[in-house]
Amino acid sequence: MKPIATDNYDFERLIKDGYAYVDKTDMLWKLANGKNGTLFFISRPRRFGKSLMLSTFKYLFQGRKDLFKGLKIEKKWDWSKTYPVIELNMRSETASDLAGLEKNLRGIARRIAKNYGLNVEWRDCGNSGKAFSLTLEAFAKKHGRFVLLIDEYDVPLQKFLQTGKIGAARAMLHDFYGGIKDNVGAIRFMMMTGVSKFTKLSVFSALNNLTDLTMDRPEFAGMLGYTRKEIETTLAPQLGAFAKKLKCTREEAMRQLLCWYDSYRFSPYSSVKVLNPVSVGQALPSGILTDYWSKTGIPTLIVERLQASGRMPSELKDVETTPGDLDVCDATDLPWIPLLYQSGYLTIKDVKWSDEDGRHVTGLVLGTPNREVRENLTSNFWRTVMHMEASSFDALVDVAKRQLAGGDVRGLLYSSLFGLYAALPPTWRVKNEAEAKRYFLLFMKMVGAKPQPEAPSLLGYADAIVETKKAVYVFEFKFNKSARAAIRQIREKGYADAYKGGRRPVTLIGINFSAKKRNIDEPVIESL
Repeated sequence: MKPIATDNYDFERLIKDGYAYVDKTDMLWKLANGKNGTLFFISRPRRFGKSLMLSTFKYLFQGRKDLFKGLKIEKKWDWSKTYPVIELNMRSETASDLAGLEKNLRGIARRIAKNYGLNVEWRDCGNSGKAFSLTLEAFAKKHGRFVLLIDEYDVPLQKFLQTGKIGAARAMLHDFYGGIKDNVGAIRFMMMTGVSKFTKLSVFSALNNLTDLTMDRPEFAGMLGYTRKEIETTLAPQLGAFAKKLKCTREEAMRQLLCWYDSYRFSPYSSVKVLNPVSVGQALPSGILTDYWSKTGIPTLIVERLQASGRMPSELKDVETTPGDLDVCDATDLPWIPLLYQSGYLTIKDVKWSDEDGRHVTGLVLGTPNREVRENLTSNFWRTVMHMEASSFDALVDVAKRQLAGGDVRGLLYSSLFGLYAALPPTWRVKNEAEAKRYFLLFMKMVGAKPQPEAPSLLGYADAIVETKKAVYVFEFKFNKSARAAIRQIREKGYADAYKGGRRPVTLIGINFSAKKRNIDEPVIESL
């Protein structure tokens, strides 16, 4: 059984070292054969295989037929034609100031010239864009048509987000990428990747002939990531071993895998959904279903934008938008919906079509893709909001989980929930009962409970009901009133009546949030 690579982005190493490879080369051939254009861009969330895709293109154009033996493209490709390949990994070009960014961009041109023995006169070139343009021109004169692969084009801008210098940095990259347009005639093929598109209008105006594969080309919706069919076929041995580790059937193992890592839909024009490949690659051999995404980066910017929007992670359902709103994210104000979508924290759940022809998309409904993303966003949300180290935060959650599982509702309320509200920063004012409940519901989900908000009864709706294997808890909130009044309401409205006579004990819990104390008063806890 072949291992699955999760930290190897080099196609040659992957094939020679005997790793499993999910064959996407039929889609790569459609792009590389020159019949559908030559300049391409695709945006996908981090850890979705963009770097491996670029590496595959490199060896394809270098004519490495030995690496493609048995793959879909082997008999379609003309292996007699090869092209020199220029690779730009923009992750290496970050800088903390504009002078550093300009130096790094000029350094790219100088490295290309040095590596390929080019004689370029930069003395009067003006800026990094002109230097890059002259270098590509010299490269084409010496080596002929070439392939250009640019990975993570947007990374150099990340240091300048939410600063007064983002406009200047964006203009600098605009000039740099403009060097590509000056040499389009010499480019046999180009693929540019990134996570976000918040710079597209300005940076990409220098490349207005790019074919954007991100959303509008449905035939490439599954090019990055694993489909369910690919896991059940190419990764069938690994799936079988995974099921044995979980001590369940293959069907149940697949169901759990889908629950944790599936449902990324990148095109409204295609129903294709994919799973996060790196998370699947770690879950299958380990037999452990958990949040692997958080280990690849803490989304501080994501949390800050979500916090500024007034939204909680649990409220990211049925988020309505349009394809146009998602296409460009303005780096100056960072709208939270396109930012979360492009980063992989929201995905397409439903599509609204025009009534006239049924072919024109008028709206999109977004939501969180899967359990991994929800847990990642929830935990990082609280860590950021409460300014807690990961270890301290995890310890608080672990204690609360044990309290809930052990039926220690008094400890859960008096220590954990009280500590949660106490840790909220002064800038986060709990202004009403609804906001107090939002924090409570998010906290309960975080500790493994499944609270039912606004649970109906004959005479009204309980604020929340939490059921465990051993007990039922009925919650009612008040704001600047009293916990005793909350208990009276539970009894008068019969919020717990549906659970009378059951085998599990039913506990009524009244909670009052005091704006003056900025925390809950002493809760009232009674048996039904």
